Amino acid sequence: MTINFLLPGVSKVAIGGYKVAYEYANKLAEDGFMVNIIYPLRLDFEKENKRSWIKKIKIAVVTQLKNNPKNISGKAWFPLHNKIKETLVPSLHQKYIPNAYATIATAWHTAEWLNSYTIDKGKKYYLIQHFEDWSGTKEKIDATWKMDLHKMVISRWLQDYATSLHQPSSLVNNGLDFSKYNLDNRIEERNGNTVIMLYHNLAWKGSKYGIEALEIAKKNNDAIQAILFGNDERPQNLPQWITYYQSPPNLRELYNSSAIFISPSFGEGWALPPAEAMQCGCATVLTDIGGHRDYGEENKDLLFVPTENATAMAEKILWLVDNNEERSRIAKSGNETIKYFTWERAYATFKKVLLQ
Repeated sequence: MTINFLLPGVSKVAIGGYKVAYEYANKLAEDGFMVNIIYPLRLDFEKENKRSWIKKIKIAVVTQLKNNPKNISGKAWFPLHNKIKETLVPSLHQKYIPNAYATIATAWHTAEWLNSYTIDKGKKYYLIQHFEDWSGTKEKIDATWKMDLHKMVISRWLQDYATSLHQPSSLVNNGLDFSKYNLDNRIEERNGNTVIMLYHNLAWKGSKYGIEALEIAKKNNDAIQAILFGNDERPQNLPQWITYYQSPPNLRELYNSSAIFISPSFGEGWALPPAEAMQCGCATVLTDIGGHRDYGEENKDLLFVPTENATAMAEKILWLVDNNEERSRIAKSGNETIKYFTWERAYATFKKVLLQ
């Protein structure tokens, strides 16, 4: 039985949405399915269908030149199963897509293509991990949500949005790898002054508000230490007292050496770094958005603050630093609650939806 995954393109650095798709691909391969991961050289559905035949030939030639396993493999940063076949194609036109039991779109651009496929490409599934308005208009994205595709959403807020569009969907919560991220250092014995945050240069990730919150907190308590990590190079305007790691290989160690994790993002589908930090025993201060709400209960498992409010985030950081017992209580409760989200549970749900 063959399953196709349509990815928006090749990524040589870690991306949360790709990571989730790769996890399911691995589980399926381990379960005996034939799995294809397909990357297009050109993604836009409308432009590709209007492109001249000469241009299409040029694209096909370039694709063949680039179709080298070293150029297209997600193995650069993720341990993909050896039985998974990765292919770079000129576009996601169905003539380049293998026949299958099911084909899964993983982004709104890929859903446009999937919607055009004939029955020999199998059942049509749309794995929705976010409302991707950074790469398209609301009208275009809504249109893909309304297509005759079986929607699998990763969080309750995405399911609520599907319902608002009168679209049925299956809730398939993400899983977490507890062999990769787990509790190594005792929560109550950590340096309660240490704060960690993911840095991203996309504006909606809110990193500038997180940095501002750290600066406010530092002015009020000079003992505060901060660690930032990300795929990008160290930001030029980052205060020197903040330690920065680019693509750290030891993220589990960094989480376990920290007491508090903050996420200032404006919007997430179901963000992985806060969950990973909770796995490793950090107390979390997160913006109150849909993509953070599935992790647990406010004031029990985590703390919420409004978006774009550095002062409120700084106040929560300082409160946790000044109240070590409360910091430990929230971190321990969050660490227990996050254990619900195993890959075994996620894959069982995913497979059930896929085979129904």
